[in-house]
Amino acid sequence: MKGRLLSNEKLAKYTSWRVGGPADRLYIPSDKQDLCEFITALPDSEPVFWLGLGSNLLVRDGGIRGTVINTRGRLKEMRLAGEGSVYVEAGVPCAHVARFCAEQGLIGAEFLAGIPGTMGGALKMNAGAFGGETWSIVKQVEMINSAGKIALRHPTDFKVSYRSVKGFENEWFLSCRLRLQQGNAEASQQKIKGLLENRAKTQPTNQPSCGSVFKNPEGDFAARLIERTGLKGFSIGGACVSTKHANFIVNSGNATAAEIEELIHYVQKQVKEHQGVELQTEVCMVGEVEKTRIDMTHPEKFGRVAVLMGGSAAERAVSLRSGVAVYEALKRKCVDAVAIDVTASPIDALAGLKVDRVFNIIHGRGGEDGVLQGVLQVLGIPYTGSGVMASALTMDKLRTKLCWQGYGLATPKWCLLQGENDLDECIEKLGFPVIVKPAQEGSSIGMSKARTRDELLKALQVALEYRCDVYAESWVTGREYTVAVLNGEALPVIRLETPNAFYDYEAKYNATTTQYHCPSGLHQEQEQFLRNLAVTAGTVVGVKGWARVDVFIDDAGQYQLIEINTVPGMTDHSLVPMAAKQAGIDFEELVWRVLETSLG
Repeated sequence: MKGRLLSNEKLAKYTSWRVGGPADRLYIPSDKQDLCEFITALPDSEPVFWLGLGSNLLVRDGGIRGTVINTRGRLKEMRLAGEGSVYVEAGVPCAHVARFCAEQGLIGAEFLAGIPGTMGGALKMNAGAFGGETWSIVKQVEMINSAGKIALRHPTDFKVSYRSVKGFENEWFLSCRLRLQQGNAEASQQKIKGLLENRAKTQPTNQPSCGSVFKNPEGDFAARLIERTGLKGFSIGGACVSTKHANFIVNSGNATAAEIEELIHYVQKQVKEHQGVELQTEVCMVGEVEKTRIDMTHPEKFGRVAVLMGGSAAERAVSLRSGVAVYEALKRKCVDAVAIDVTASPIDALAGLKVDRVFNIIHGRGGEDGVLQGVLQVLGIPYTGSGVMASALTMDKLRTKLCWQGYGLATPKWCLLQGENDLDECIEKLGFPVIVKPAQEGSSIGMSKARTRDELLKALQVALEYRCDVYAESWVTGREYTVAVLNGEALPVIRLETPNAFYDYEAKYNATTTQYHCPSGLHQEQEQFLRNLAVTAGTVVGVKGWARVDVFIDDAGQYQLIEINTVPGMTDHSLVPMAAKQAGIDFEELVWRVLETSLG
């Protein structure tokens, strides 16, 4: 390759906010041909992220996994293309495009002078300034896919809206042709000068920022709402809401990406609370949260830890396997742990024992439904994971779905089944196929897929044996994912594949044919969206400490929340340890971090 390939390269110097952790690999191509050859040579599984001037972008402190392609100073060809059009490669700064067009007597691109990024970034998000939008002047674009193949596309091939462009998966912009009109060169240059002078007066152009952080709500301005909320000048660490323009967050000199992101969420929360408007981010937030090295050298801080396992619910066998794994991990870290198999009342199991806290690893009813949490709370013994309310709520899949639905999160349609008389109404409402579930069981216990009325009746009879509410849920055709959340941060997404009818008990704990994909294979933006969705899903129902959220992405691209587990499995087949490993957290550290949730 003719370009430069750098390993573990910090991205702070490549972003306009001047923050960002390292990329596993950073490639700076020499030209378009070199870039095509490099893309062709990459493994199919390699995540790729494109970076221009690094504006409108927040790279988290943990950096970006995979390969980052930097077009800054590359892909810089720009020329007249006949019939009032201009050919521009993706690495050309938007401001240069505006000036070039004006010099050629072509009008309509002046607004590009106010966009602090490259044409590639402007195309990706339909960037705009001073009332103009990028795709209003696009005639044609040139794309490259993950196989290194180049294709020409037209605006009708994309779904373009305000600060959003949806097109072809695993394709990136190489160049575009802009359609402009002949006009007065001097007048166009004067217009650009006026726009830039206005920008300098109203925006903090002398401080590191990303440009506008939030999209303007319809009929209003984000800056006005933020200023009206009294947040001008508000700061978290080195991140500060600009006193010059409230829709800018500036790096005052020593900000971290985590501080900027925290300030973004704080502004959203305050504006929602005080103005009733939910601001949407314009900035693209990518990368991993920095993994802070935890101190695992003082196990005595936990005192004596009772690892409660077993229970009397249907998931007893799984809980015992999880409990043994947790207990052994704690002993390896020199924690004073005692393993307790709870066969009846947890009060009886703890009688006569002096313990300082509990690591709860009892799955299902009796351990995950708020009962044990209530007992421990009355006894004054700290414990891991969620409290009484969140545990009780999330153990009931139906009530959890109602909460998610009330918050506006998508979950498959369902129908309550109390007996055979409900079947016809269910079929009319949901059709076939459906999946029938006991609402208060986990590990897919008692669940059945039904394609006919007879199968539906049989599935109902199986589920009713578990003596809880039963419901049928629309069958989701698509891909299944699970996201572990640890202390408010989502771990890498896992995609699940099984030859079974669904990811049932056998597929979860015994089968050798189940496939786990981590990395998930999702686009980086999709992966981050899914991780954010999992955190939100847990927050809505009050989950604390750790959990696992199950999600489908259906064939229409809709994210469908299925359920949430507040005491996930910790066996050799379990998903949370798998996701943690992908994030660089070994099993002992994972167990330690979960135990630390009891310290609060």
